[in-house]
Amino acid sequence: MEENNPTVPEITPEEEAKLAKMAGRRTSFKIHLAIFILANAFLWVVWFFLFKGKEDTTFLKAILFVLIVWLLAVILHYMIVYKWTKSYKERELSSLKKLRMRQIEEIERLKAEMHKGDADSEEETDDSEEENEEKSNFINRNIID
Repeated sequence: MEENNPTVPEITPEEEAKLAKMAGRRTSFKIHLAIFILANAFLWVVWFFLFKGKEDTTFLKAILFVLIVWLLAVILHYMIVYKWTKSYKERELSSLKKLRMRQIEEIERLKAEMHKGDADSEEETDDSEEENEEKSNFINRNIID
């Protein structure tokens, strides 16, 4: 008999899809790692029985090259799957939101300065009104860009 525990949230379809995608990536890494280990073990066994003790070290150099390059690929694959889990799209969206919030804060600060300046001097000339309008247009253009 199962009891419904109201404190445990249920997994939404979006979360389930994200988890399934993550599980697929982790599975593909584990398969990649297994193939890497088996293939390199095979190459070292071939070298040991066929080429060890020979003067020509070309096969040994080839095995070392393959091992190093493939090991770097496996490490990169591991980092992508387990360490760099946040997608590039999510990172970019987050940085754009932060930039937009800083722009809004700057606009509010400039508006506050403009209003403070208006309160300090009640007599404004047409030139200063034009400068304020130019500042406002400059700010608005930067927001749109």
